[in-house]
Amino acid sequence: MGIEWFRDLIIIIMGFVSTAVLIFIAVLVYRLYQTTKSTMLQVKEASKITFDTVAMLQEGIKPLLPILALFQGIREGFGDICNVFKKKENNKGEKNNEQG
Repeated sequence: MGIEWFRDLIIIIMGFVSTAVLIFIAVLVYRLYQTTKSTMLQVKEASKITFDTVAMLQEGIKPLLPILALFQGIREGFGDICNVFKKKENNKGEKNNEQG
């Protein structure tokens, strides 16, 4: 047995190891692909459900928007009127304090 025989043996062993590593990596990549594909399908389905829910809510809220706007306008107007009267009372109170 010469050095050539050991060289050939090492080349054969490296070939088997390289083939095994490549097969192992291929299996890992395939499993990662399947997992990612499954996850992406679930995300796609969830986003479609979310989109449909939002569209349904928008359709349900559209008739209420004028009523809500009316209530908001009344509330803002009432608040502005209250602020006007509070300012007048504060001004009267300040004038009384300055005179007294």
